Amino acid sequence: MSRKQKLLERLRKIPSPKDFTWDELVTLMRQFEFNETCKSGSHYMFEHSSGYKFGMSKTHPSGILKKYQITEALNAIDHVSKNK
Repeated sequence: MSRKQKLLERLRKIPSPKDFTWDELVTLMRQFEFNETCKSGSHYMFEHSSGYKFGMSKTHPSGILKKYQITEALNAIDHVSKNK
């Protein structure tokens, strides 16, 4: 199983994982061809070549994602995956 598949499977677990890190999210989003930019502070914009984009703040100080962030990331992945 590829790293992409392992991370996605882990992110989709129910209940949501309580230890999914920001770095793992960035790795996964890059695997789905999202580019991230940070203009200032901790606010990041993830943009896909299809034009889909969403913003998210990096969690501090732990770097562990909150449930709503996991939901937003999964929505983005599902959106670009079904529109291929």
